[in-house]
Amino acid sequence: MEAQEAAQRKAAAAEKAKRDAAAKAQMNAAEQKMMRGTLGKEAEGKSDADVKKLYDAKMAGYQDQAKKAKAGIAPAGVPQSDMDKSNAQMKAMTGKSMQDMQKMTPAEQEAFAKQMEKQYGGAK
Repeated sequence: MEAQEAAQRKAAAAEKAKRDAAAKAQMNAAEQKMMRGTLGKEAEGKSDADVKKLYDAKMAGYQDQAKKAKAGIAPAGVPQSDMDKSNAQMKAMTGKSMQDMQKMTPAEQEAFAKQMEKQYGGAK
């Protein structure tokens, strides 16, 4: 009886491992398809490992640009003087810099949006 139960547990574990492996393979295939779609021609003829490296590098670049923008540093391709000018225009118009707005809580953002709608006319 114990041997039969042990065999059933072993079979159930093997079946679960097989299902998990199939699900992981399906997820990896979908991830590769998405990465290749994002990279386009860059990914043509590349191995899955190379595609992942290219994709990770591209995403890291985007994240770096986002961090710079959040810190008020001009992203690549945008002169710092343009970023400063935009920030000054925003502050002159709204009383808040872009960095001030990014630091707001969701409730503060909502209140600020209502204030701007009232001041400048909102969506109708």
